[in-house]
Amino acid sequence: MDDQRKRILIDYISYLYTTGKSYDFIGKYIKYVNDFLEEAICINRRGYLAYKQKNVEMMVRHPLMCNAILDLLSFLGIGYKRKEKVVKPLERLSAISEKNKALISEFIVQLTDSNDYSPHTVDVYYTSLKKYFEYANEVNMDNCRRFIKMLEEEKYSPATISLRITAIERFSKWMKKPIELKRPKIKRKLDVNNVPTVDEYDRLLNYLKTKTNLDYYFFIKVLGTTGARLSEFLQFTWEDIITGEVTLKGKGNKYRRFFFQKQLQKEVKAYVKENGKTGLFAVGRYGPMTQRGLAQSMKVWGSHCGIDSKKMHPHAFRHFFAKMFLKKTKDVIQLADLLGHGSVDTTRIYLQKSYDEQQREFNKNVTW
Repeated sequence: MDDQRKRILIDYISYLYTTGKSYDFIGKYIKYVNDFLEEAICINRRGYLAYKQKNVEMMVRHPLMCNAILDLLSFLGIGYKRKEKVVKPLERLSAISEKNKALISEFIVQLTDSNDYSPHTVDVYYTSLKKYFEYANEVNMDNCRRFIKMLEEEKYSPATISLRITAIERFSKWMKKPIELKRPKIKRKLDVNNVPTVDEYDRLLNYLKTKTNLDYYFFIKVLGTTGARLSEFLQFTWEDIITGEVTLKGKGNKYRRFFFQKQLQKEVKAYVKENGKTGLFAVGRYGPMTQRGLAQSMKVWGSHCGIDSKKMHPHAFRHFFAKMFLKKTKDVIQLADLLGHGSVDTTRIYLQKSYDEQQREFNKNVTW
């Protein structure tokens, strides 16, 4: 590296330390800029493009490389800096075109015919596409970006926007014009204060045991000892529970195995023999249970037991199972497998402690 380029590197490093970036970030930028200054044919846009073409593999594996070099060129005033493209939100159309109504219908029929998607997922896809075509007539990258901008301006949550994007991407793939969109970052969180305690769980089971129809007792017992998602829970049969395990297709079309507690198997076996139960497990007074029906029933049961309604929904008992399993085993890896998580990072949220647990731990340990 000649003296002029050395001087450029020194000046650029001095500038980096005024940006407030982390030392790790600055270190990476210095490495990429140093490599560029050593190898580039010239320090300008032409040199950058030639260097980029020569180092495609590195660029793919280290996306910060291009950002660092562009930042250097911008600092020198001899290159260009990528500008944020102004995205204008879409405006609502007068109506969805007949053509797009027909396309949505065809797409939904295809989803239901394949049996790869739960009714809830199909409903989300339908709602998302209907919303999209209320603002755009065609699915293309520009319209999609503007649609997302509109959702952001209307204060939709990152999770909802992400669902809308998934539906549009799946639809575009079906249209054989695949589009990939950037999703908003979603911070995974779990309000551990809204998970039933052991005392509340036992109180609920004891209450449901007093009922003539013990089905509801078993509903809670299964939810609390399997960690099943509602869509998976609704697929269980009485025979599965007696057998002790079952393999089902769950979220993301992934198959996973569920185990049933020995004591639960014993209780169910006796109950089935006495009452002639068979087939689908989660059946209510008017047929197979729905998400809304089960949630409403659970809130009624909870009110009789003095349990906060925020804790009385099916997913709360998935959280309950996870907290109890971790308390007993401390094995996050095995829990991730049991819950059907694709990443252990997703499972780590169950390591959080509730307010009461934090307070107890604090008072117990902070004694100095």
